Amino acid sequence: MELDQLRGFVAASEEGSISRAAVRLHVTQPALSRQIGRLERELGVDLFARVKRRIHLTEAGRFFLVRARRIVCDAETGVQQLKERYGRAKRVFRLGVLSAFLDDVVAPAARELARSAPKVRLAPFELTPREALDRLRAGELDAVLSGNVDAAERELFVVRRLVRHPLAAVLPAEHRLAAARTISLAELADDPFVSLSDAFFPGRRAFLVATCEAAGFTPEIAHEVDSLGLCFAAVAAGDGVALSPHHSRKLPHAGCVFVALAPPVPQAELFLVRPRGAAGDECARLEQALAAHAARLG
Repeated sequence: MELDQLRGFVAASEEGSISRAAVRLHVTQPALSRQIGRLERELGVDLFARVKRRIHLTEAGRFFLVRARRIVCDAETGVQQLKERYGRAKRVFRLGVLSAFLDDVVAPAARELARSAPKVRLAPFELTPREALDRLRAGELDAVLSGNVDAAERELFVVRRLVRHPLAAVLPAEHRLAAARTISLAELADDPFVSLSDAFFPGRRAFLVATCEAAGFTPEIAHEVDSLGLCFAAVAAGDGVALSPHHSRKLPHAGCVFVALAPPVPQAELFLVRPRGAAGDECARLEQALAAHAARLG
């Protein structure tokens, strides 16, 4: 088993597509398909169910994804820490992130940090909030961008809200309301919902329920998934509707549409979470840059 195979499997799982994962990893689609095929043969199980041009994690794939993410993150963190301590590598600020914020929040903040603190490099790690917070607790990350922070994390960490941004309804392309410019959340009361799993996104199910109850109904949560990519794939497949930050519409979502919600528009929040204690100069500069770029999403 090779790290590149695990990286390929994780990317394909998160993107819900071999072709999109290949673009993300800067490899060809056939090469990535062969890589994942070799991994499945070595493990002796199918990690993906392939239906037409879509891929879906099998039960074995969902089980292995958690462990594959952990292995990749631990390997990259260990190598960097070794280089910093015993080599001449730059100090690396390790930030747990979700892919939706990489290009318009994390990347510009990284450029600003490079200018203001040239001896420090920002290294983003794409992890689910649960995995990122676990690594923050273990001292393997310096900070985390997260959309939900529960009471236990608020007691343990410094939590700074960076932005509130509007939610939108995510509907199958053939949904009866897909062509509407704006809908009220209550119009989806009879639809099943797809939710991000609490195992990977702590507090997300409760957030969905509370948001719908504020609109006058309790949602039927028919399906739970491990990433935004899988959420959009489930909606496109007709498993239900979803709520997602309007900002995430930039992610691939073939087969489903984003529809704006009528006022009062429910909002999601984005937090920066870091260990307690005084923030170092690098962290303070990074917080300022992340807050400035995140504010534009609101």
